[in-house]
Amino acid sequence: MERGCGILLPISSLVNKYGFGCFSKEAYEFVDFMSEIGIKYWQILPLGMVDKSGSPYSSVSAFAGEPLYIDIEEYLNADEIDFYKLSENLSFSDYKKRKMEALRYLFKKLYLSTNIDEFIEENEDWVYDYAIYMVLRDELDCTYVDFPDCYKDTESKETIDFIQTHSEDIIYYLFLQYLFFKQWKELKEYANSLGIKIIGDVPIYCALDSADVYSNSDIFMLDENKIPTYVSGVPGDYFNPEGQIWNNPLYNYDYLKKTKYEWWVQRLKHASLLYDYVRIDHFRGFESFFKVPYGEETIKNGKWQKGPGIDIFNEFKKNHITNLILEDLGDISDDVRRLRKQTGIAGMKVMQFAFDGDYKNTHLPHEYEKNSVAYLGTHDNDTFIGFLKSKGAKYRICSYLHLPPEVDNKIVTRMAIENLISTNSDVCILTMQDLLCEDSDQRINTPGTSKGNWEYKLKKSYRQHKYYDYLKELIKNKNR
Repeated sequence: MERGCGILLPISSLVNKYGFGCFSKEAYEFVDFMSEIGIKYWQILPLGMVDKSGSPYSSVSAFAGEPLYIDIEEYLNADEIDFYKLSENLSFSDYKKRKMEALRYLFKKLYLSTNIDEFIEENEDWVYDYAIYMVLRDELDCTYVDFPDCYKDTESKETIDFIQTHSEDIIYYLFLQYLFFKQWKELKEYANSLGIKIIGDVPIYCALDSADVYSNSDIFMLDENKIPTYVSGVPGDYFNPEGQIWNNPLYNYDYLKKTKYEWWVQRLKHASLLYDYVRIDHFRGFESFFKVPYGEETIKNGKWQKGPGIDIFNEFKKNHITNLILEDLGDISDDVRRLRKQTGIAGMKVMQFAFDGDYKNTHLPHEYEKNSVAYLGTHDNDTFIGFLKSKGAKYRICSYLHLPPEVDNKIVTRMAIENLISTNSDVCILTMQDLLCEDSDQRINTPGTSKGNWEYKLKKSYRQHKYYDYLKELIKNKNR
């Protein structure tokens, strides 16, 4: 990766008059802002469909995009939009309901004048299965686990009959994906034209309630009734000492190996159309993964199992997939570190993980290797201002940065940013919250919690801070 500085901000956090960011003119204005201060990378998190809490890490499809990101103002006039009473004061669930009603109207208005055949042909490996699954999910009013057995079989007579009698609804979901990819392609091309590369995320696991499990059941650990035997989780770590059960179905790597990891190759090739660089979340799951018997409520009976290791990365390389970043955070073993080095792919460094008293901690800024992507904090961390309020953190950081411990937290944050930009890492990524010196109430996500996450919205005044002039000079002087 070219040496440079980036900003982390999800699409949903962009300024928008309806309270949920999308591919609107405000997105283009944010790209202009990044270009003006010399930013080379925009990390946006996954573009997949968000869950009920707004999280993009438990999507109903590993391939489909979130229709809520579609900018309806490109196609609807003010009166048509006003009819659906969209506003920034709505709860997420109400906003989603009204936006989807507006998109259904847009489908009826535009479909007959839209040529989507080329898009469908280019994406036939996944888009039909996705659309069929979404309609089944709507009509059966349940998730995959509770589907009648006849509908879990994609080739059953009942499924074929269902497809024939619900063709318009299936076309509607195809239409949404056509619009999503059309608008995202235009926004990405605009960013690229200004020298800004997009970093996106691929969650390592798929959701149980997903078109992927529905249409590719052989690649997962499922029983004869297509119910998971084991699900994903993690033992206690930095984010949650009690451990977590994530409830994603786990991959059947024995089967995947026989196919030369065809599904994973297809997934990453697809992601490479969406993003310039692809960050694989929870990379350690390729070395070994923690599995918990399905239906259990604690991690007590969980255990580690070896993953495919370098074998799967060799297949990626054979298929010319070289634009990867590996999320190697959390409780990382020596085996995971060796695998990351064996791949030759950049890992991650996070300054918030550095100050635990261990002077050999690899997250200390002076330890950063060139082949890495460095952060003050990620979307899962507290803001840096919030972090400074945690026990002992400010004292240790001030000692490292040679600052008096009584100095203002905003000054400490700005000095930490300067230190990060000065490191050897090829790429450093800053959150907008840290650039704006925002407190803990503005963090994006708190792992292991179910409320108050994925709600962060960029303030309309974000461009008005005097700090950007200094940041622009800093980026230039540090060859970022």
